[in-house]
Amino acid sequence: MSYQILNSEILPDYVLTIDWCREVLGEGEDLVVTEIGDGNLNYVYRVTRPGAENRSLIVKQAVPFLRMVGEEWPLSKDRMIIEIRALQAYNRIAPDFVPDIYHADENMYVLIMQDLGEVNVLRYDMIEGVAFPNIGEDIGRFLAVTLFKTSYLGMESIERRKLMGEFTLNDDLCKLTEEFIFTFPFIDHESNYENRPTNEHALALFRSQPEYMKRVLHFKELFLAKADALIHGDLHTGSPMAGPGETYVIDSEFAFFGPFGFDVGKIIANFLMSYTSHFHRDGGPKYQAWILEEVRNIWTTFEREFLQMWADSPASALLFDGFLDDQDLAAYKTAFMKQIFQDAIGFGACSLARRTVGIAGVADIRDIEDPNQRTRLEKMNIDLSFRLMMAHEEIGDIDALIAVIEQFYEEAMQLS
Repeated sequence: MSYQILNSEILPDYVLTIDWCREVLGEGEDLVVTEIGDGNLNYVYRVTRPGAENRSLIVKQAVPFLRMVGEEWPLSKDRMIIEIRALQAYNRIAPDFVPDIYHADENMYVLIMQDLGEVNVLRYDMIEGVAFPNIGEDIGRFLAVTLFKTSYLGMESIERRKLMGEFTLNDDLCKLTEEFIFTFPFIDHESNYENRPTNEHALALFRSQPEYMKRVLHFKELFLAKADALIHGDLHTGSPMAGPGETYVIDSEFAFFGPFGFDVGKIIANFLMSYTSHFHRDGGPKYQAWILEEVRNIWTTFEREFLQMWADSPASALLFDGFLDDQDLAAYKTAFMKQIFQDAIGFGACSLARRTVGIAGVADIRDIEDPNQRTRLEKMNIDLSFRLMMAHEEIGDIDALIAVIEQFYEEAMQLS
């Protein structure tokens, strides 16, 4: 089928031409199509058969422009091919954390997948102060498995280079990341969020601190240069879907081979923005304490699971078994994990600025109606970005990071 943009009128006919979709939805034409996408890039629909339990699926399609802006911002549809390939890879290595694929059509730039049912976008439940048991452990485990098993530590060279070759079409979204995370938020750019007090505070701080700006540039360089593993590329609290006892990760269209610390830092930054929001929202100190505990769980689970897989894989593209004795190998691994951790802090600092000043903010704070309260919290996120960036090389472990964060918020509340 040649490419056409799907909508609620033509979607039923399209899905019923696909054998597996008919198997899921059952026979008959009485289907209901609901647009459910709230993302910036693509259109997402739920197709259901009314009155039939478990007769539903999700259809996601890329269009040749940035959805949140419109046709005046052209964007390659190849991002859907990347998402298809990333989800296929994740289904091989981390199937418990991603939806099943029912159909992938690279000509139509369409992905049809399992409807995850009674799970919610993590961000919106966190806005409401919902605490999910084990969410930090689940995210940490997803990160460890997907990053280790696609890296030069978990794969041999030839196999890994073949996998890397599947992700060479993502130039447009990589460029978006380069600009919207590492460039535009730190300058006076037309795409930035139109809240003058916040933007003026950010710009004054950033431009008066050349060391901060040089560190941002360092992390942009890492993003451009390092190809450690297949990273999700857009792992924020709008990506995990959470419910009782289950966690899924969706929206992997930004996937490419990048630095280990990027996904880790980005998700931690989004947890911290939720923490900031609950100075205004209803969660209060108890919920904020839960958020910090889950930040701790993300890292400790990631580190533990990553190191265990490394121990179980003594030979890889990087290391020949027996190349180092046990003592030297242990020291190498300790330094290796510390570098990922400190890189994650720096990437998280960039993400805090991007989601506060940049075009795509977080609903946790952008949806606060009181402009004074919203601005107060936005400035707090900017100041936290600065604190973490300037301290990331001195923060040696997760306990030290939690201590820095707690001290920052205590001081910020005294000043506000």
